[in-house]
Amino acid sequence: MKLFYKFSAALMAAALAAALLLSGIFLKFQERTVGQAQQARLQALEQSVLAMLGEAELAGDPLMAVDYLSGLCSSRPEIRACRLDIGRGMAPVKLPRLKSAAKSDVAHSRQLSGKKYRADIDFSAEALARERKEALSGVWRNLAAAFAAAMAVAVLLALLLARRLTRRLRRLAAEAAALGEGKFGVKAEVSGSDEVADLAAAFNATSDKLLELETMKKNFTASVTHELRSPLGVIETYASMLLKEEERFTPDDISVFRRIRENAVRLANFVTAMLDLARIERGKMELRPAKEDPLALVRDAVDFLKPKADEKKVSLAALTTAGPAEALLDRELVTHALTNLIANAVKFTPEGGKVLVRAAIREGVLRVDVEDTGPGLRPGEPEKLFLPYSQGSAAPGHGGTGLGLALAKAIVELHKGRIGCGPAPAGGALFWFEIPV
Repeated sequence: MKLFYKFSAALMAAALAAALLLSGIFLKFQERTVGQAQQARLQALEQSVLAMLGEAELAGDPLMAVDYLSGLCSSRPEIRACRLDIGRGMAPVKLPRLKSAAKSDVAHSRQLSGKKYRADIDFSAEALARERKEALSGVWRNLAAAFAAAMAVAVLLALLLARRLTRRLRRLAAEAAALGEGKFGVKAEVSGSDEVADLAAAFNATSDKLLELETMKKNFTASVTHELRSPLGVIETYASMLLKEEERFTPDDISVFRRIRENAVRLANFVTAMLDLARIERGKMELRPAKEDPLALVRDAVDFLKPKADEKKVSLAALTTAGPAEALLDRELVTHALTNLIANAVKFTPEGGKVLVRAAIREGVLRVDVEDTGPGLRPGEPEKLFLPYSQGSAAPGHGGTGLGLALAKAIVELHKGRIGCGPAPAGGALFWFEIPV
């Protein structure tokens, strides 16, 4: 579950628990208040009965007390029964409507005594409970409305707080992903003084340090590769000179000289690729755009690699749209990217296979597809093949340095384009790139 939902749920649960606790406390206070008000009203009623008994005694008129209690019992539903003693013993007060009350319905009896007269009043437990319930029903309704409104506000605040916190974490995660992709120097927004801000500050410090180390590495690589080019050129030159004097050496010596030259050429190509890649990454590779026919460049690259494909008995063909085309691009760099992709396709396609290069310009974009019938790509390989020094599962036994595709990607991106790969419809692999023209 995402942190946004967890945090929102936690805030809502806390708000719900707090609202329920406060509601329970409030209800307890209300129940006590209603009960106290009811007891105060009953005490006032008892005082009024005592006052009437006193008046009846002063007037010497017991009927006054009988009439008052009769009317009181008739009009007050909480009184179940009244009994009056006017000096002749306790006798029930006759009511217009007889209230039949069970003994269990009597909440309590009150004995009220004057100087001569005495009265007993039985209060109904059911009526008193109903009265309290009716008084609390309004409180329940108001409390329910307040509870619903409070929960709605709490849910809204929880979502807003969770969104605000997780938005910062999502941005930080995206910036960490960019750092993982090699975009050193990326900075996270540092705002506030909470733990997320501390994390962002630590992330920025790490990013700066990685950028510093990456710059040192690129400078070192560029320096080393530049210094290696001269001695490698000398080794290749002397090996070539020795091979021109075959009559002076044995066949074994000539074989050794040939291997020396081949490996010197291979290492020189590797050094050149490293140097070009370092220049692009450092922003020191300058584009020299000119008006070119990109479709002609594709056909030239195919023609250049045709002898190598024929030697391996691989069919290599170009399929381009008819007619001249024009685009503003760096001829040398685009040709380098093309030959890398086509040479890879020829290298990994077995004898008797096919390599088809398609190129077209549609809606201002040059699209080049290089499709082969080789072993294809395994799941997960397209995401890492364009990283420097990364090779696919089919690379062992075919040589290579893992820099060709990385350099092709850098060249295409230098032209504001994009590059990718995937399985070919008929099997094998399909490498492509697009450059806006």
